[in-house]
Amino acid sequence: MPDLFASRLSVLLAQKRLTQKELAERTGLTPAAISRYLSGDRTPRAVIVAKIAKVLGVEPAYLTGTCAEQEVDDAVQLIARNANSLSDSQREQLVSAILKR
Repeated sequence: MPDLFASRLSVLLAQKRLTQKELAERTGLTPAAISRYLSGDRTPRAVIVAKIAKVLGVEPAYLTGTCAEQEVDDAVQLIARNANSLSDSQREQLVSAILKR
């Protein structure tokens, strides 16, 4: 199942009646890169998201679905990656918070 970025990019391309090749030309990217973003095989860096958003006339946050909930999810992932430095009590709290999502 495609991710949010890929889904929104696909819809916007259809709405704007742009081909992958046209988007690639307007952004300075390769058609292959656009194809990978659309298929969800690759996630673009922030600077690429900004370029694509500008061409499509939307905010980068719309393409990425950035919102408070996404920021919380990112924070939970960051904490989880550093779980080894947490106390047992902190780990239990982390697992409990993740399971509530």
